[in-house]
Amino acid sequence: MKSGDEIHELSYDLIKRAVHGEPEALAEILRIYEPYHTSLVTKEQVGADGKIHKVVDEDKKIMVQLHLVEVIQKKWRELI
Repeated sequence: MKSGDEIHELSYDLIKRAVHGEPEALAEILRIYEPYHTSLVTKEQVGADGKIHKVVDEDKKIMVQLHLVEVIQKKWRELI
């Protein structure tokens, strides 16, 4: 593990706070899932130089993140 890396834990308490709309809890959950979201919306493109470049579709990433927030606030609420 490189220095500065954080270990994130998706705890029941964090989920509970997010379900009740606590902005810091929602932000922490989005930080935990950020690498996964990025991987979902990253594609490879061939650049003008003929090399393959990885490109993140930021619009799709925001849509994925908004969907997670919606699920937390609606569906996870039913579980808690």
